[in-house]
Amino acid sequence: MFIRKTQNFLKVYYKINKFSSTPLRRAEAVLSEQSVEEILNTDNEYNELANEFLHLSEKHRCIVIQPYVKWGPRKLSITPHEQLEEAIALIKTLPSWKVVDTVVVPLESLEKKTLFKSGSMEKLTNMITQNPEITAVFINTSNLKSITNSILQKNFRIPILDRYKIVMQILKMHAKSKYAKLQVALAELYFVQRKSQASNTTEALKLVFQNREQKIKKAILDLRNERMLLRNKRRKLEYPVIAVVGYTNAGKTCLIKALTGEETLQPRNQLFATLDVTVHLGMLPSGLEVLFVDTVGFLSDLPTKLIECFVATLEDAILADVILHVEDLASSCFDYKRDHVFKTLSDLSKETGCKNIMDKVLNVGNKCDLVQEIKDKDLLHISAKSGIGIEDLRFRLEKEILKVTSRHILTIKIPNGGDEIRWLYKNATVVSENADENDSQIMKTKVIITDSNLKKFKHNFVNSK
Repeated sequence: MFIRKTQNFLKVYYKINKFSSTPLRRAEAVLSEQSVEEILNTDNEYNELANEFLHLSEKHRCIVIQPYVKWGPRKLSITPHEQLEEAIALIKTLPSWKVVDTVVVPLESLEKKTLFKSGSMEKLTNMITQNPEITAVFINTSNLKSITNSILQKNFRIPILDRYKIVMQILKMHAKSKYAKLQVALAELYFVQRKSQASNTTEALKLVFQNREQKIKKAILDLRNERMLLRNKRRKLEYPVIAVVGYTNAGKTCLIKALTGEETLQPRNQLFATLDVTVHLGMLPSGLEVLFVDTVGFLSDLPTKLIECFVATLEDAILADVILHVEDLASSCFDYKRDHVFKTLSDLSKETGCKNIMDKVLNVGNKCDLVQEIKDKDLLHISAKSGIGIEDLRFRLEKEILKVTSRHILTIKIPNGGDEIRWLYKNATVVSENADENDSQIMKTKVIITDSNLKKFKHNFVNSK
């Protein structure tokens, strides 16, 4: 029995890797790596502009400035110091970049052309110009206007970076698959286009932008079609899908490793450690095989074009049977991050027409071993790193999966060694086989089976007799 179950599991694992992939990029045969590199790296004039606007080839020692609006509709529920913590984490994600100093600056509005009042501007200018260790200024706001950027650079006399530029740097660093590289390149293109418009773009450069956009979009469409084929193949195999989502660095990859035991997964304590969607085979307590989909982490205050880049990676989450939302209990801005994820999922639901997305969400609080105060007592508290609560989570996931996929755990009496058992191994999950106490020719077989396959079984082996 053990050998048969092991062989069955290995057969499933082979199918999953063949059809879908861990990671998905293994099956992206529709477009070669060389083709993608040609699309992204052959436009020398464009690449020079991108380096100029994004400072892509540089490594900086930054002062992080956190502006915040004191009151009004633009005032956020997250505190300026919590925002500053995230900004510092963004910088630390970039290799060899450092945070030299930080400062929080209150504002009446983010719309002022100079951003800061004259008094604040003078203090900041003195602080920056008198510290030779500072090589760049990171202003933690989504996207500075070109005129604002110019004024600040004239005052501070070093490169000015906003949230868009920093996140773009991180995305380029973490994009490994062809699909991710193309999505990031498209988001970068929109940024470079906008910045170049402020400097009287030539007609020749406009043509470069247009051609690049067409090539990238065509390549993305080809890969999306390929990914859709992979999803359809997975769906035909009838494996339940659990998409793991959450704010960046909540511990999604670490949790998937704890649930699947997959040793190749290497969780990292940094923002956007996962950018490429990957699929991993796991098993629930009953023996039911499921697929865990690791998705890109959420991040607040992103410009629209970058949000589009992220949403494209969440297509697998939309189609999942269960969405496992991982929350960081140790985060100082727990409620803010939860609200942001819920709002993003809700918006995604509206945009895609999938009205039941929020009904599929199961929330779990990770890193419970790092906190003393309990947040949301109704939330299942776990630690993916230490293993606390993992078994309870498995049972919760199984309960949800059985419900939403119309699966049943049944014990069926069938002839020993007959066609029935072969059919069940092919079309259901066989949990156990035990000889009947009263008749050794009869096997009591415990299975997990869908409604549709149960009807087929009855038609083939019960009703036909």
